[in-house]
Amino acid sequence: MNEEAETSDLNLRVEAPKATTRPASAPRARRRHAKNLPADNSHCNCSCMEGLHAAILSTAIAVAQVRVEIAGIQAGISQDLAAIGDEVAGLRRHADEHLTSAQSLMVRRFDSLQCSVIDLGLRLDRLLEKNGA
Repeated sequence: MNEEAETSDLNLRVEAPKATTRPASAPRARRRHAKNLPADNSHCNCSCMEGLHAAILSTAIAVAQVRVEIAGIQAGISQDLAAIGDEVAGLRRHADEHLTSAQSLMVRRFDSLQCSVIDLGLRLDRLLEKNGA
């Protein structure tokens, strides 16, 4: 699966719990039971609050799962980037080795060519001396 598909899948997983945390009946249930709720809401045991707590818990679990998946993806990307870095370093070493050998080969060929030109110059001088004398 590619990164875009994984990202879309994760976004859908994050949005699904958000949609379930606020059901359409929740505002009406809150109003219906508002007269039974204590002022601090700490001791309310009505079924609508239990459903809300269950939804919050399931959302927290889903968010934790998404975070674990994201951490796994980040770890995978970090490993991939480290592998790419190693590959680039290997390519640099390989290219440097080839460059060094090519440079030494060119120096040897240049020296050989220079010797040939000097030898040719000497032959020309000898031929000119023979013809001129």
